[in-house]
Amino acid sequence: MNNTARVIEVFPSIQGEGIHAGRRHLFVRFWNCNLACHYCDTDYRGPYREVTQEGLLGEVEILLRQQGPFHAVSLTGGEPLLWASFLKGWLPKLKSLGARTYLETNGTLEPSFKEVSNWIDIVAMDLKPPSATADRSVWTEHEAFLRSAQGTGRELFVKVVVTADTQEEELRQSFSLVARVDPRIPVVLQPVTPWGPVRQTPSEEQITRWTRAGEETLSDVRVLPQMHRILGVK
Repeated sequence: MNNTARVIEVFPSIQGEGIHAGRRHLFVRFWNCNLACHYCDTDYRGPYREVTQEGLLGEVEILLRQQGPFHAVSLTGGEPLLWASFLKGWLPKLKSLGARTYLETNGTLEPSFKEVSNWIDIVAMDLKPPSATADRSVWTEHEAFLRSAQGTGRELFVKVVVTADTQEEELRQSFSLVARVDPRIPVVLQPVTPWGPVRQTPSEEQITRWTRAGEETLSDVRVLPQMHRILGVK
């Protein structure tokens, strides 16, 4: 079990993505990611601090007390599950403060999730079609992760970032994957916010067609933008 982790920042803000968009969260952004999505708007390999479990807990406790209440403490990145060994020791201490925990993950590290799932309340899983990761297909990892997360009984939803270049075939494969696990799992289609090389968002016609395609096999399909980008907050 590691006593240290690399953290980019700890900050209060509005949750901008998924079914809890608009709620106040306290974010802990961890360094590094195991994927390289072309639309990513986070400098997840930027400057970081090496923190101990005790040091990070103290920092979070102060913010919870001074700026709370928060709906949840959001573990984000990068990919926070790269730090599962650290989280395995840190999360029980965080839960002892009475905090609700919200995991933002790319859903490819199922063994690491199993190490920490007992202390996670909400799982927000990004589903990454091959065109998004720009390197390899992760369908197998996604299905294993989703089944594991569903099996915990924790609150769970899936988010798929869509661009003007998103392939409908990939989306249908995404919907089928979720439906095989449980068609009741909420799926959020998130139109990309123009950033870096990605400049064009999907058209109204694309979004409507894709939503209808999802509703063929799933009971809860929603279209939600990045709220924090619209509000101009971090």
